[in-house]
Amino acid sequence: MFVAGRFEWLVAMPAKATVVVGAIGVLAASIAFVLGLIAGANNAMVSNPRSEPAPYCFEDPATDQFSQKHVQTKIVACQVMGMTKAEAISFIEAKNLSYRIASEDGESFALTEDYTDSRINLDILVGLVVGATAW
Repeated sequence: MFVAGRFEWLVAMPAKATVVVGAIGVLAASIAFVLGLIAGANNAMVSNPRSEPAPYCFEDPATDQFSQKHVQTKIVACQVMGMTKAEAISFIEAKNLSYRIASEDGESFALTEDYTDSRINLDILVGLVVGATAW
């Protein structure tokens, strides 16, 4: 449909209005996103590192355990979860067990495949033990 003369702006107006409303919507969504990030960061809960052994660890009842020492090592591995790296190492050494760092801050380290029932592999992330396995 062709409109001549002074009414040409009526034909072009819906397209301009759509662009303006879209731009306002994108701006509002961007502002809401940034405010959400700020509010989320301010309300984020970070737990304190554990300084005592985890209380929820128990003896594995499986009958195919390597040894009684391995059963106890698995309990200690469970207990150090959530501790800082230094506290976990001190706790493991106090139990007369050995440890090795399997990964730290996303970097995995080469490990030997020899087995000892008194060693714990530690996975460290930002200074906290996030994984511990008896191996």
